[in-house]
Amino acid sequence: METRVDVVVIGGGAAGVAAAVGARRCGATVRIVERYPYLGGAATNSSVLTFCGFFDQRREQVVAGVGAEVLERLRALDVYQEHTMAWTGNHIVLLDLESTKVVLDDLVTDADVDVRLHSTLISAERSAEDRVTAVDVASRGGIERIHADAFVDASGDGALLAAAGAGVYVAPLGERQTSTLVMRLDGIAPDADLSREGMRAAVAAHGRETGRPLARDQGITVRLPVSGQVMTLLVDEQADVLDAAAFTRDEVSARRQAWRYLDAFRKHLDGWQHAYLVETGPQMGIREARRMVGRATLTTEDVLSSRKRPEESIGRCGWPVEDHVAPGVTRYEPLAGKAWYDIPYGVICSADTENLWAAGRLVSCDDDAFASVRVMGAAFATGHAAGIAAAHYAHGTPHDLGRIRAELVRQHALV
Repeated sequence: METRVDVVVIGGGAAGVAAAVGARRCGATVRIVERYPYLGGAATNSSVLTFCGFFDQRREQVVAGVGAEVLERLRALDVYQEHTMAWTGNHIVLLDLESTKVVLDDLVTDADVDVRLHSTLISAERSAEDRVTAVDVASRGGIERIHADAFVDASGDGALLAAAGAGVYVAPLGERQTSTLVMRLDGIAPDADLSREGMRAAVAAHGRETGRPLARDQGITVRLPVSGQVMTLLVDEQADVLDAAAFTRDEVSARRQAWRYLDAFRKHLDGWQHAYLVETGPQMGIREARRMVGRATLTTEDVLSSRKRPEESIGRCGWPVEDHVAPGVTRYEPLAGKAWYDIPYGVICSADTENLWAAGRLVSCDDDAFASVRVMGAAFATGHAAGIAAAHYAHGTPHDLGRIRAELVRQHALV
């Protein structure tokens, strides 16, 4: 089976959806390839039911465009809910799982994007001119070769970057951010203790009782819209997500940890006596795997100084440095003025592959910058820009930043 389109997008998370819709609204034919049976990336396949990064710490909205349209569609379903985390001041959007899935389905359908779920990238073809010319995608029906003029890697793990032989950076395992298995729970009393102090006391009591301390004694714990279930991010693993054997062991270990946390809270936390585990995952929430080597690099100084660069910007990010250093350990550093910084175009462009862009947690950056820009709000912004740039390339105007920025503005993005 062989197909030709203008733009191929690998991955259907926040970045991939924004890239596909942005490219299609430029008039490009677009194929989006997603290995799960639904769109949404970590929000749906890992139940990370929070959009982080739409707002800076002053609560100013810093991401619009396709991402803001997702928020508006959630409002139309009456499931939109914001939340401020008391100990960091971070302002987030809480999500309902099934509403998020259908909103993303409707968004790409209305944009006339050609979507292939249950489909996995297996290889890519690179030309002598250092361009990607085609990808091979496997589904239950067989293998399809898709030819295109431009490609966007929004896979999170850099699957296309690696398959195409593009430059990537992989941090040593001990320096990568941890992965977290999200727990969703029910049977919790309306007035139950969700406080950090209560959790810390319960985890400490469980450790004394069992002689087996748990690594994290507090984390994001919130009630979700619609279901009223409690979501909590507690179970951390220093997972090597690029090693299937190691990642399998870590997933199994994480699920065992989830049951230990449930036991601790049932026994030692007010209002949790009848709690039960609704779901974990389905997979661990992965923060870090590969990153692209780009034409430019977003730096720690750019991020912490809230650097503005209006001539180069294709998006904004206002999330602080949030470095999950080790299981149970998170380091926060606020941005100057609790404001936002500009994301330059060069960080989404491959340094060595002319027609390849990367978005989301694949953008070119150093370690502390990564700990800020990797969040989903920023992924919508970088994906939107990558999709428009790819569509322009396919239509014969490669890397014309002025035109890309103008189109982002036309599509209501903030640059």
